Order: sequence, then C-alpha cells, then structure tokens
Amino acid sequence: MKYSIPDKRELTKPEIELLTYLLEKEKSEWINLIGNLKVIARCGCGKCPTVIFGKRFDSEIQKGNLIIDYIGKGKNGELIGISVFGTNQMPTELEFYSIDGESDITELPKIETLKRAEYK
Repeated sequence: MKYSIPDKRELTKPEIELLTYLLEKEKSEWINLIGNLKVIARCGCGKCPTVIFGKRFDSEIQKGNLIIDYIGKGKNGELIGISVFGTNQMPTELEFYSIDGESDITELPKIETLKRAEYK
C-alpha cells in the first residue's frame, strides 16, 4: 500500500470540528492555523478518513512527530485511534486507525466519545 494518494481540497466541516476540539484540548497555539490548512493527500488505503495537511495545495508532504494521541468510538462502538502529527510549526496529518485491527475505519469518530489515549 502506498503511504498516501493525492487529494487536494479544503477541510470538511467535520474535520475542522474534530481538529478544533483536539487542538483546543492539547495544542491551543495551533487553533489559528486551522483556517489556513489544506488537505493535500489522504491515506494510501483510500478508505479511512486519514488526511495529510499542507499550507497550500502544492505543498510537499511533511513527516511530523506524534503530537496528540486520542481514542474515540465509531457509530458501531468500534474503538478508533486518532493521532495528530506535526512539525514545530503546524499539524501535518490527522490519522484514524482501528485500535483492535479488526474494524474498517471509514468515518470520523463522534467528538463526544473522544478521550486522551492512556498507555500503561
């Protein structure tokens, strides 16, 4: 599977809402960046809602570090991992994945189900 496939577009309202929620909780200094972010690619699987950000549609994909790590639930109760990766300047990726590896993650988790990932 390729890491990413091109997908040049503006962020959707649900993506903005989810990213706003996460940044308000964990990285408030990035809130003002959301309006300037563009989706420049999506996950190479083509099914999950993972998106990669740039400042412009022609931005190069940047590899970021894990900044925010949350867990949420899908509409059928499946556990969804939510990760925000970024550089020192901006978020670079909003990733979604199946916690148990069994579920196909095809939509964003509900914001009211989100909680910080805790690893023991």
